[in-house]
Amino acid sequence: MNVLRTIRNNWKKSVFFSGLLGYGISTLKTNIEIKQYMNEFSNDVMHVGQNTQGTPQNVLVVMNPIANNKKAENLFKKYCEPILHLAGYSVEVLRTNYIGHAKAYVEELNKLPDVIVVAGGDGTKSEVITGLLRRQGSSCPISFIPLGRDKQPKSSFFSLSKQHELDYVIQLCNSLVPLLKNQSKYESVIQYDVLNDAASEEGAAQLKPIFGLNGFSWGLLKELDNKKDKYWYLGPLKHHIAAFLRSFSGNVDWQLDTDYVYTPPCSGCSNCRVQRDKTPPNKGFFTKKLVSPQNGKVDASYKLVVNEKCSSNQEGSITSNQINISLNQNSENFDELESKFINSLQPGWEFIKNIPNITNKTIEPNFIVKSRTIKLYPSANTPNIFYSIDGEEYEPRPIKVSIVPNAIKVFC
Repeated sequence: MNVLRTIRNNWKKSVFFSGLLGYGISTLKTNIEIKQYMNEFSNDVMHVGQNTQGTPQNVLVVMNPIANNKKAENLFKKYCEPILHLAGYSVEVLRTNYIGHAKAYVEELNKLPDVIVVAGGDGTKSEVITGLLRRQGSSCPISFIPLGRDKQPKSSFFSLSKQHELDYVIQLCNSLVPLLKNQSKYESVIQYDVLNDAASEEGAAQLKPIFGLNGFSWGLLKELDNKKDKYWYLGPLKHHIAAFLRSFSGNVDWQLDTDYVYTPPCSGCSNCRVQRDKTPPNKGFFTKKLVSPQNGKVDASYKLVVNEKCSSNQEGSITSNQINISLNQNSENFDELESKFINSLQPGWEFIKNIPNITNKTIEPNFIVKSRTIKLYPSANTPNIFYSIDGEEYEPRPIKVSIVPNAIKVFC
């Protein structure tokens, strides 16, 4: 009875310490489960290492130490690096120090490793791919560890549960399984070339191209997505608040006026594939072993395929709030670009009513273009909202977006 009376008389302290105790028990339980899982996974790694031969041995890890709010490096060292060492890999770690570091380092490497492991977010991934594809003929396979903030499993802001930490550790370990089992495939990428003006493509020859996997985003919705981090202290409401405040802003940069020119999708023909046969052959011991020359043979077969529509240009102009370009595989099993134009957003109460759809990214596009290539020519009075290519920002300029089929070998 004395205990109950004490709890009743000090109910605030009792509630506080009860919550603290519950959180401590949940944390201890999660740590024990993570340890048990890592022990089981380590045993599986040793078993796979004994039964898998011919796997890459020299691994370059390109890590962005500030990814995931500066948690990426600690997560990699705690859960991923021990697995790589246990599997018998020789691991070299590159910690990127500035934007473009990974791109320049990979591009200028004298000798590529057996495999490059990207430990970071979408921006680091894009830099590594760009560095590899700028090397003119030499390449190596890539493996991705999802250490970016957007790749982390979502958890309730007010929840005391620690289950999402275990889920994240499982996700990190599973991302290494294809590398450990030597399971890979070729993937297409998106190429971005800057154009000098609307009349020519000479600018593309002066500036090196950028490559990525996740796509292109430009406009109001991407700007809101970037600004939501200013309201981090509002937790899950930060995106809603950013959209709400933007709806009453006096800025007149809601509209993007753009000319576009696109070519229809093509599964491959003498026009769009034959030029790839001219790519210099891969050189180097590791590259010869790990990068199959089959792409050149496949491309050669397209010399006999004729598609008159492939080189035809379709032109137009559009005013939109948001433009998203992604790489998809269509129903005929070949890659195409899908460009979505949204022009239904207007400042005021209608925009506020749309906030749930905006934060959930479920706004329906008003116009969709499917293509092999597409060029965008922003008008001179277009607001200075930056392009986003795989999460990295670039100044808006005339740009050509195209597909590079089967460009990289990925462990997945």
